[in-house]
Amino acid sequence: MSLKASIEIAAPPSAVRAKFLDFTSLPSYTRAFESITSPKPGTELVKGDKVSVKLANSPAFSGVIETNTPTHFSWTGSLPFIFTGTHSFYFSPSDTTPNGTTFTQEEFFSGVLGYALMGDNVVGRAVGMKEKTQKGWIRFNEDLKRVLEGEVGGKQ
Repeated sequence: MSLKASIEIAAPPSAVRAKFLDFTSLPSYTRAFESITSPKPGTELVKGDKVSVKLANSPAFSGVIETNTPTHFSWTGSLPFIFTGTHSFYFSPSDTTPNGTTFTQEEFFSGVLGYALMGDNVVGRAVGMKEKTQKGWIRFNEDLKRVLEGEVGGKQ
């Protein structure tokens, strides 16, 4: 089970990645994340490092860094066997926006609750978590686009 949301941003991938990884600035331009904190502020995160993630209207969770490259950043958060999600952020050169970025969020869910809450089943549809999650990602993508395009003098 997976979800995905993408947006075109008129800023180069390196700028989009740098803005996203500036976790301390997140609350200044989006309400999607209350915070992302690292026990190693100012240090490049590597596979196995942990971050504490607090989404709006959700309990905080710990994510373990899986990937941190110029084009891909990801973490996995879980309640073992019950709910696991690997969330990826991609910073790809745009095929449609000159010198721009296709910014994509994608998450793969597994575990009993992952399928129950995020699937297209009776429980999943009743809870509406899949739709709420998708809307939150779209809102964050739009916030990131707005702040970056404002910083580089692009369209707002």
